[in-house]
Amino acid sequence: MSLWNDIENLQKKKAELEDQLVSLEERSKILEQQLKNQEERLQTLAEQLKILNEAMERLESTVMDLVKKLKKPEKEPEQKPEISIALTK
Repeated sequence: MSLWNDIENLQKKKAELEDQLVSLEERSKILEQQLKNQEERLQTLAEQLKILNEAMERLESTVMDLVKKLKKPEKEPEQKPEISIALTK
């Protein structure tokens, strides 16, 4: 009878391992999908970061141009020569 018990125990163990295998395969598929989603999200974020960096560079350039304009001395308006009229009596 011992041999039959061993066979029965082995069959139970086989069934348990097959169930675990199915569970692990399902988990693997879920993890692969999550990884794919994360990679897509990372790509989206990288593209957004690139756009933001380009916008920041344009803004910095604009600020530098404005600072240069502010520092650049403007031409002083020409002063009209004073005309003095001598009054004689």
